[in-house]
Amino acid sequence: MGIAIALAVALGLQAASIVAGDASTVDSIPVTLSEKLVRYEVKGDTSHELFDHMKKVGPLDEKSAKRYQGLTVWAARWTFDTARRADGRCGLEHVKVELEVLMTLPEWHPKRHADPRLEHAWPGYLASLTGHEMGHRANGVKAAFAVRDALAAMASMEDCQALATAADSSANAAFGSYMNTDVEHDCETIHGATRIMRLP
Repeated sequence: MGIAIALAVALGLQAASIVAGDASTVDSIPVTLSEKLVRYEVKGDTSHELFDHMKKVGPLDEKSAKRYQGLTVWAARWTFDTARRADGRCGLEHVKVELEVLMTLPEWHPKRHADPRLEHAWPGYLASLTGHEMGHRANGVKAAFAVRDALAAMASMEDCQALATAADSSANAAFGSYMNTDVEHDCETIHGATRIMRLP
C-alpha cells in the first residue's frame, strides 16, 4: 500500500450556546474536517493488466463487498450539551461537528516495457478518477454543514432529554439525506464510469 497523508483543517469558530432563531450562532459552531489520502500500488504494462490488478488490490467497499479503482468514505459525528437557560428552558451548548474523510486512489509505477500510450494517458485517467472521488468528498462536507445547520436551528424546550433526542433526530435526518446523495452520485455515474477517462 502507499503512504498515508493526513490533513486536518479546522472550519468555524469556538463552540457557543445556541439560541433558536439567532442566525449569527450558526457560524460559531465549529465543523472540523480530518482527511486522509491513501495510495495503493498497481502494476502492469497494459491497461488490461492494470485494471486486472486494480480488481484484485483496489479498495474494498464494505457496504457492497466490492473492490473499486478508487474509493472515498466519510463519517460525521456531532456532540452537544444541554443546559438550563435563564428563562428556565433547555437549550443546546458546546455544539461540535466532526467529519472524517478517507480517500483511496491508485498509484502506478510504469515498468520498462509499459505501453507508451498508457503512460501518456495515465495522468488524465487519474485526474478524472480523483474528480469523481472529490464528488463523494463534497457530499461529506455538505453533510457535516447540514448537521451543523440542523442543530443550530433547534428551538429550546422545557425538557432537556426531549431536546437531546430531538436534536439527534434532526441531525441524523440531515446526515442521512447526504448519504442518499452519495449513493445517487455513484448511480448517476455508474461508479464514475461515465466520467472517468478510459485508458488505451
